[in-house]
Amino acid sequence: MINELKTKPMEILLVEDGLTDAKMTIFAVRRSQVHHRLTLMRTVKQANRFLQCETIYSQAPTPDLILLDLMLPDGNGLEILEVVNQWEKKHRPTVVALTASDDSSLRDRCQAMGIHDYMKKPVHEREFMRVIRDHKKLMIHSTPLLSKSNA
Repeated sequence: MINELKTKPMEILLVEDGLTDAKMTIFAVRRSQVHHRLTLMRTVKQANRFLQCETIYSQAPTPDLILLDLMLPDGNGLEILEVVNQWEKKHRPTVVALTASDDSSLRDRCQAMGIHDYMKKPVHEREFMRVIRDHKKLMIHSTPLLSKSNA
């Protein structure tokens, strides 16, 4: 029955070392009213282990969307993008860069590496909501429905 079916939540990986920026992003995702599950990672090392299902992350879900701070304490967020770009194209998540940097060469490098969107922090909520909702629309057309017993 229709009541027993629902779509799986959007799996979001937020890679952000700044707690204030992380809180603002999490609240914006919640306000988007998109059914989601969000995981926060604060370093390149953590995020790469999560994405490769290593150590304590052996059961980590594959993200549908990665919100990626580019300046992290242990490296550059582009190192994470390099890992994602090794996946088969059909399994690659949407990646959105979130950065305070004004470096136009960094933006060009991100685009060359396949980042889907690039937003300067602090992110304007309306633009952020557009990105979340646009990605959710893509998921609705490509994600199978789950039965209530599998959810």
